Amino acid sequence: MATCIECDNPAQPDADYCAQCEAKAFKKIGGWLYLPALGLLATLVINASSAFYTLKVLLDNYAWFSGAVRGVLLTELVLFSGLFLLALYVSSLFIRKKRQLPRFYIGMLLYGLALLCIDLWLGHRYLDVALSYENVVPIGRTLISVCIWIPYFIVSVRVKRTFIN
Repeated sequence: MATCIECDNPAQPDADYCAQCEAKAFKKIGGWLYLPALGLLATLVINASSAFYTLKVLLDNYAWFSGAVRGVLLTELVLFSGLFLLALYVSSLFIRKKRQLPRFYIGMLLYGLALLCIDLWLGHRYLDVALSYENVVPIGRTLISVCIWIPYFIVSVRVKRTFIN
């Protein structure tokens, strides 16, 4: 029988910890969960600044923009604000270690991917933005992130044991 790596008591089957040490270890955020926490922080900062910048451009130049440009900017403003509010809610779930976090985090990742795709399509369709490498790379990067974090939040034992409230 294996022993606990913290206190040398007998470990639980297929685990590195005894029951008491395991409860302490999974009570706090640790391991790979620091990366999604940093991602949440980055999402909050980036989308808040994007929404404010879009609002500034829209208000400063509203009379000069045609209907299509106004529509694209208003759509961006709504989408960026929506992602910011969703990230704020997901952050509160993360901090409170709520059981609903994995579903909402996955939803936030998919919303972010959809936002980038919609933004690029609107820019291409109405503003003649080219579908160039520089414009498509953020979608590819986000897609890689989605492919990593969705399975992690579905399968990870750490996620299942940490977010239990």
